Amino acid sequence: MEHEATRVRLALNTYCRPFLLAPNFLGVWCPEGRNIRLACFDPDQLKAFDVAEVAGWFKQSSERIYSATAPIADFEIPLSLAAGTHKIETPSEFSTIDELIIPTSYKPMTQDDPAFALFVFYLQAGLVEVLPQKWFTAAQYKVGQQWITRAARDPESQRILGECFGVGTFLLEEDGCRLAEWIERS
Repeated sequence: MEHEATRVRLALNTYCRPFLLAPNFLGVWCPEGRNIRLACFDPDQLKAFDVAEVAGWFKQSSERIYSATAPIADFEIPLSLAAGTHKIETPSEFSTIDELIIPTSYKPMTQDDPAFALFVFYLQAGLVEVLPQKWFTAAQYKVGQQWITRAARDPESQRILGECFGVGTFLLEEDGCRLAEWIERS
């Protein structure tokens, strides 16, 4: 593989986020219809492909990930899960991850319902916690022009920090659902 180091092996479309999985795997999460998909790849097994194969493909396809090699493991979780903690079945390849926070759209029924949620995956434990962002509503924000791009847990306070495109960096209250403060405004 060293002699092919410049060859493309994996292409990610919009809204895909890669993450590391021990010992040497690559994880990717992305929306897949009304689900969140998590896929695991072994970089050493990925076959190279010509970029021409993928040119224009993403525009015509609803697929978010292009690879000449299938993932070694993947699973999907419905976006329709209710608030709270849910038991999930996860492939063993994901068991090295303690916590993975995935921001995603959440179907509001009214202008005042949460339009975004954080899905907090505790993959070692086989759990996902759904935290609707009660502060992020269509009445308060321009959904589609503003959205939560990423979130992580502060190791000291254990509270969730995040970034909202077009608005700024925020800190959530301890419940993980309400805005405590804006740390920085865009």
